[in-house]
Amino acid sequence: MDIFCIKAVSLGDLEKVLISHDGAGPGSGWFLDKIVIKHKEGEEAHEVVFPCNRWLDEYQDDGKTERELTANKHGSSMKTFLKGKSCFPTIVFYTTVFAV
Repeated sequence: MDIFCIKAVSLGDLEKVLISHDGAGPGSGWFLDKIVIKHKEGEEAHEVVFPCNRWLDEYQDDGKTERELTANKHGSSMKTFLKGKSCFPTIVFYTTVFAV
C-alpha cells in the first residue's frame, strides 16, 4: 500500500479520477486494487473509494496503462470516519505487486 499526503484546495465531491503511468522500463506495470481519497471538511472527515481491480500494464489484462475510475458511492464506501492525526487530503493506493 502506498500513501501520498497532498495539501490542496477543496475540489468538492469527487466523482472520477484518472490514473496512469508512462510504461517506461521493464516491469513497470502494476495492479491497482483501489484508490481511497480521505479529506476533511470542517470537523468531519470523509473518504471516497475508487475501485479498480485491474492491471495498469501493457502486457497484462487489456494492455492499458491508464484508467478512469468512478467513485463508489454505495454502501459504506463513502463514509465519515473518526478524526485522526493523518494529513488531509490523503490519497491511498491499494496495489498488489506480482512478479511476472
